[in-house]
Amino acid sequence: MLERRAKLRARAAVPGLARFAVAAPEVPCVVLDFSSVGACVAFAVGLSPPRLFDLRIGLDPEPCAVRVVWRRPDRVGVALLKARAAPDVVPG
Repeated sequence: MLERRAKLRARAAVPGLARFAVAAPEVPCVVLDFSSVGACVAFAVGLSPPRLFDLRIGLDPEPCAVRVVWRRPDRVGVALLKARAAPDVVPG
């Protein structure tokens, strides 16, 4: 299989929170893998996030703006709009 990612991603199952609009409540999700430039995010089946949204990963209090680059019924691949250090996570 051809690897198209710009950076290797760390596999994880880290809780995350997505915010789809400024005043909207945060929606729980699971970040399945991530790097400094992108992530794979799983949502509840039937939930379809918009093309652009904010994502908090693990214990990182600062959300990052992301853009959806691919979709499947239960997950999306996102690109970070501004590259940043991979977030700190608590193992286990």
